[in-house]
Amino acid sequence: MLYAQNREIVIPGQLIAEGSHSIYGGAFKEGNQIYSSVIGLMNVHGQDIRVVPLGGRYMPRRGDAVIGIAIDSHRSGWILDLNSPYVGNLFVSDLAGRKVDLDKEDISQYLSMGDVVIAEIRDVDERMRVLLDASGPSMGKIRGGKMVEISSAKVPRVIGKKGSMTTVLQSTSGCKIKVGQNGRIMVWGDDQRMVNAVVEALLMIEREAHTSGLTDRVKQFLEKMKSEGK
Repeated sequence: MLYAQNREIVIPGQLIAEGSHSIYGGAFKEGNQIYSSVIGLMNVHGQDIRVVPLGGRYMPRRGDAVIGIAIDSHRSGWILDLNSPYVGNLFVSDLAGRKVDLDKEDISQYLSMGDVVIAEIRDVDERMRVLLDASGPSMGKIRGGKMVEISSAKVPRVIGKKGSMTTVLQSTSGCKIKVGQNGRIMVWGDDQRMVNAVVEALLMIEREAHTSGLTDRVKQFLEKMKSEGK
């Protein structure tokens, strides 16, 4: 039995369901009753329940793709700001994709302070020490582009079901985007006007993530901006 409807905003401690539902985040079970653990949006698919948080800082998770900014260095790598209470540690070998002789190479040739990096979280230990890997395909130092920061809780809405929202953003605008699970998004495009339009669309998604029909509104907005630029 459901006590909250799909896409309804719920609050911590609110009874949202009862019975043999599967929980996939944002909720907890006591006996046969299920309560929300966050302020968020109720998401129901069959017997599956998830409460998508409407706010909060990003908490690093193994396997997440993130966009970090180099804020410090050490002998064998860099410390990256992850838009989180926790920073990430990136070793030079995990950026270069090979073993680096630290006695012969100056690691500053790879990254400078303020550089932006797309990386994967390789590991998070019990003390929340985050180890990054930026040697994979489409990862590493970012060149060019415009960065947008939104609440990490809204990232699933930016991606959409099976990547539907990301597809609309890219195909309608002609821009390329890269989404970090930590709420940072990079936008590239030849037409600066459409890059700015995508930024506006991303902020619209953040504001209106809990509303229905959002994908269509984003597409209409981008189509309008594109036609006005011709």
